Amino acid sequence: MRRRLDFNLILIPLLAIFAIAPLTRPGFFLAHSGFLPVLNLFDLEKALPGLVRLGAGPGLGWAPRIGEEYNLFTGEGPLPYALAEAFRLLGMSGSQAVKGVYALGFLLSGLAMYALARRLFGPHGGLIAALVYTYLPYHLAVVYLRGAFAESVAFILFPLLLWAVDVGLKEGGRFVLALSALLFAALALTQAGLALLYALFLWAYIFALGPSREAKVRTASALGVGVGLGFLLLLPLILKGGYLLGPGPDFSRHFLYPFQLFSPTWKYGSMEMGWKGGFPFQLGAVATGLTLLSLFALSRGVKEVRGKILFFLAGAGVMALLTLGPARLLWETTCLSWLLAYPWQLLALIGLCTSAAAGGLLALEPRLARFPWSAALVALIVLGSYNYLSPRFTDLEVKKPAQGILGDKVVLLDYKLEGPLRHGATIRLTLYWQALKEMEKDYTVFVHVVDGEGTVWGQWDSQPVSGERPTSGWERGEVIGDTYKVSIDVEGPREGYKIKVGVYLVETGERLPTEGNTFILVEPRAEGSDG
Repeated sequence: MRRRLDFNLILIPLLAIFAIAPLTRPGFFLAHSGFLPVLNLFDLEKALPGLVRLGAGPGLGWAPRIGEEYNLFTGEGPLPYALAEAFRLLGMSGSQAVKGVYALGFLLSGLAMYALARRLFGPHGGLIAALVYTYLPYHLAVVYLRGAFAESVAFILFPLLLWAVDVGLKEGGRFVLALSALLFAALALTQAGLALLYALFLWAYIFALGPSREAKVRTASALGVGVGLGFLLLLPLILKGGYLLGPGPDFSRHFLYPFQLFSPTWKYGSMEMGWKGGFPFQLGAVATGLTLLSLFALSRGVKEVRGKILFFLAGAGVMALLTLGPARLLWETTCLSWLLAYPWQLLALIGLCTSAAAGGLLALEPRLARFPWSAALVALIVLGSYNYLSPRFTDLEVKKPAQGILGDKVVLLDYKLEGPLRHGATIRLTLYWQALKEMEKDYTVFVHVVDGEGTVWGQWDSQPVSGERPTSGWERGEVIGDTYKVSIDVEGPREGYKIKVGVYLVETGERLPTEGNTFILVEPRAEGSDG
């Protein structure tokens, strides 16, 4: 007997086009992380020869460390960058490869959620759950506002891993149990802290909904193997050292206010808490509305379906409470604060629960699965998120490693040089900065033209853009084009000049350190060429 084609497997990727569409635009979008995923990808490529030599070089134990000190739990893992490197092998640029992984995340996360919700609530519930999950406001913000590269890949693994756990509970089988362990290891290689928190959620699912004691022990043990395997694969990184453990300095400042979970606004501002906050932390009107409807319709469902929906409702409620200020003591006394950079990252798991509960609504109310109700739900989910899909872009294309990282505040992405480096000439140097975080102080940029002995023959000091864009006003992830005209003294050597660039505070003379605590050296490739 032939199996009928499941058209939802075609419909879900087609409907995800609206989420992916901004990624097809030329250039790169201005998320909080800026070009850091691209720069980390270039750093991985420098480390690849070490992998070939089985750890003789820096490849084994590589982690994305550009622009920040690496945290073992909250830092990004290497797996998302390995996926991006696969796109690079297809001939894509660094920016295109990163955007390719983001696009893959939208496509596969929807299909993974469909596999999970279809198994739990049927194909109609699976379709709605997949679309809600794809278009969650937080999911869109993870990509287009935060630029959280690893977390976008984790969105694929969350429902896929829960699907494998549920299959293992009900059907067993060594293959499925091994798959559960491998999927968890992949999640640990994506973001270790999120993986450990998700393991707690999965163990709760196993012991709450497992059909028998034997099935619970078997599946929980497979998940435990996955935890061990994941950290075994991270062992080269752990042994290499150079990482932090413990909560970040801002963790306690990032608990939410209840109104932020239900706010309808969508802004591109910083992740500041309270009334002035500009980041969209909302659960999503569509996801919340469908979840509440499933709660009201619980009395109409069969016992097994009601139990699953209740689990997801309870999970979403508990985790939502953990994002609020009163939960601070629990985070700190249990060391859970070690696992996340911000408590509101639980919104990813809350979204998993609300998406599944939204799909469960169609199992409770089969009439909603019929036309035109089903079409109206699909349109509501997609169109309800349309205003969120307008990220800001820059036309700058970063094709090589950064010219320099200044502390953890600013990266010099690239430069453009016009004019010859000769005595008596005037050069025009455009620097392309990107802010890694908001800065409270106004820094001054110096541009020095020096000879081989370090003698300065031309210089210009100024706040960025001739003082019109002081650094205290830079938004996180923003790209600033900053142009300087420098005349080279006619009494200097004829040729052989270099350009030194740095950033300092006028009041103290303190300079922002670069890697190696040295100045940034900008050396043109050829006279009069673009940098």
